Amino acid sequence: MQGHILLERARAMKDHLTGLRREIHQNPELGFQEFATTGLVRRELERLGVEIAPLELETGLVGILRGRKGGTGPVTALRADMDALPVTEKTGLPYASRNPGVMHACGHDGNTVMLLGAAGLLSENRDRFSGTVKFMFQPAEEIFGGAETLIDAGCLRDPAVDRIVGVHGWPDIDVGKVGVQPGPHMASADRFEIRVRGTGGHGAYPHHARDPVLAAAHVVTALQAVVSRETDCADRAVVSVCTLQAGTVFNVIPDEVLLGGTVRTQNDRVRTAIWEKVERIVRSTSEALGCQGEVHWTGLVPALVNEEETCREIAEAARDVLGEDTVEAPGATMGSEDFAVYLKHVPRGAFFRIGVKRPGQGTMKLHNDRFDFSDDALPVGAAVLARLVMR
Repeated sequence: MQGHILLERARAMKDHLTGLRREIHQNPELGFQEFATTGLVRRELERLGVEIAPLELETGLVGILRGRKGGTGPVTALRADMDALPVTEKTGLPYASRNPGVMHACGHDGNTVMLLGAAGLLSENRDRFSGTVKFMFQPAEEIFGGAETLIDAGCLRDPAVDRIVGVHGWPDIDVGKVGVQPGPHMASADRFEIRVRGTGGHGAYPHHARDPVLAAAHVVTALQAVVSRETDCADRAVVSVCTLQAGTVFNVIPDEVLLGGTVRTQNDRVRTAIWEKVERIVRSTSEALGCQGEVHWTGLVPALVNEEETCREIAEAARDVLGEDTVEAPGATMGSEDFAVYLKHVPRGAFFRIGVKRPGQGTMKLHNDRFDFSDDALPVGAAVLARLVMR
């Protein structure tokens, strides 16, 4: 089936896909709480005749579809995330969130439905491809826990996955276009907690104390040198101190200060080096001011590095469906995605963007209380994913 014909069929499904997307949007659920969303996905896959993998999951699921074309084909996993954010929606749309304080501000409602659309197209055309497709509907991407949960449940086994592709709506790309970025694409994410201990005392007699507030202030300033003076400018990295807790009384020097923040890098080499530099600066700067400093790390997700051959296949599928001049390179970002975890377990894979920017629409960012996924992008994403498999 030619790509433009596949797109026509996907557009014929648009009303149905729009209804599904708006139902999910109206009933958003946070990570590991996606019970209704999982039920909707299960209902739709069963309607399409897609097998549900028997995995022990409270939320999220994996559908399996086997091609009938003959011959041995690869096992391709297609992944979409389902969770919402703790954001109060302010769109004023008739299908706005009914769940106070929770909203699909990152477009995971659209990601989920694009994958359901691909399942619909492929179930209609299972005689036109060989191999196996796994439709992976993942919970809890926003809190960086869902990918590992699916992997631990066996989503990449029985049969083993040969390549994996993730898709996400992107508001900086026009509807009808896709973004494909080979190589480093998204950053690793780590959380640090810094504890600076001193000796408290009266604010009027600081010479009798060892002031952890002063030491912590110097630590915050010194950490800015990790990127600006100790990291090659060709290596993209971020060190951000985002929280500071110190004292409760205006004239009492506290015993300790707590700092919190994040480190983002584009590769594991830089990631490891920055951890070491942060620890050295915290320890030595604190000691220089008579205090003690220590760092506790939580490694969240690795950098997302796209495999070039899979990127080429995605780009070819997109051009087949949408025509020439529809594929662009969105560049690397310092945001993070737990899709990167799958790429540590699967031989081949890539993560790509589907444009959701409407004509004439101004700047719209993800994680925004007025964000809404464009329904015009649903058939586009569905058709590109299906064409990727059918090629």
